[in-house]
Amino acid sequence: MNSMERDTITKVWWRIVPLLASALMLDVLDRGNLALAAVQMKQALGLSNAALGVAGGFVGIGYAVAAVPSTLALQRVGARRWMSLLMLVWGLCSAGTALVSDRGELAFTRILLGIAEAGFAPGLILYLTYWLPSEYRGRVLSSVLMCTAGVNVISGPIGSGLLALHGLLGLAGWQWLFIVEGLPTVVLACLIFRFLPDRPTDARWLTPAQRDWLTERLAAQSRSVDAAQGHRLGWRALSNVWVVLLGVVYLGMLTSGNVLGSFLPLIVRSMGFSVGHVGFVLALPPLLGMLAQPLWGAWSDHAQRREMVVVVGCLTQALGLCCAGALLPSPWALVPLTLAVISRLGTTAPFWTLPPAFLTGTSAAAGIALINLAGNFGGFTGPSLMGWASDATGSYSGGLIVGAAPVVISAAILAVMAFRSARPAVAVGGVRPPFPG
Repeated sequence: MNSMERDTITKVWWRIVPLLASALMLDVLDRGNLALAAVQMKQALGLSNAALGVAGGFVGIGYAVAAVPSTLALQRVGARRWMSLLMLVWGLCSAGTALVSDRGELAFTRILLGIAEAGFAPGLILYLTYWLPSEYRGRVLSSVLMCTAGVNVISGPIGSGLLALHGLLGLAGWQWLFIVEGLPTVVLACLIFRFLPDRPTDARWLTPAQRDWLTERLAAQSRSVDAAQGHRLGWRALSNVWVVLLGVVYLGMLTSGNVLGSFLPLIVRSMGFSVGHVGFVLALPPLLGMLAQPLWGAWSDHAQRREMVVVVGCLTQALGLCCAGALLPSPWALVPLTLAVISRLGTTAPFWTLPPAFLTGTSAAAGIALINLAGNFGGFTGPSLMGWASDATGSYSGGLIVGAAPVVISAAILAVMAFRSARPAVAVGGVRPPFPG
């Protein structure tokens, strides 16, 4: 790596990664705070468990409606304007949830929240392709995702502290939770609008030589991808077999990744830990997963076959779930459970380097959005599969073992895709595009 490359990438990293990581952290926080708020909110609004679950699930409806068009809009409108607008809307929706008085209003705010958030995560992945050569994307995306994993460690204590403000200034604790966690998103939206450039050509904090080097490097990789796929897919990426298969792979990954979900506290409790200790035990797997993220990113960027990094991670996750199921109710089951969580978190960044390696422009926007949309159904299929399998087998062990099956299927599909695609390596960056366009 020459000095020009090192200095340019370092500047880009420090300028855009902190903003993007902060935004994604708030995305995770604002989407997930309903579960904790429900401790007080359920009784205050007179909600049944079914009504609360349905209202919370309306985020998925908004997500399904807006995921693809919102990501495409980012490419057309520009990242700075579109991402800041999305953040402004979802921040106001999150904070505004403090004003709801019945389940209809709650459902409405959750739909708006889903619409606003739908394009952000896939848009962020697309945005990184505007700034980073392929060989750096795994490490940078891992850095961003490492911060979001940290949210799972601190969100509980922060939320509990906000709930304790119950009665302050006449507001309930759950209202304080939504307000305090929603308004920072509005502030950050303003900062992103002010400081986040759309493309390297707009970055005045890069020298002219650095802008020219980065622009040419990215253009060269884009030309290599276009030459390898032979044509531009555009909107046809939505029906491209490789994109659809990656969507299926991601659905399997998130289905198995979410089999723990709401059941992890109950699983930990079944190991014999006291109620007071469960919260501390739950923080351990995501904490170790967060610390391991940079290692996964570095492995991904140095691997010639990134898809095989994902395959190994998927199989490791399945192994962890199966071993945990075999060991329950022993506390030793926590070891393979932690391995499963580390693998689930670690494979995300390598997986998202795959679509931009064979898609560019509108194809990348459409393909990434579709894959992300397909995977997000795992938030429903994972807990549902775990609940059904646990009831059918009479134990969490059976649920974990059955829940490992989708990610094994994902690994098998991805391995077949990898070996069916016989393509030469891209000279620029030394990273081989995985699949034909």
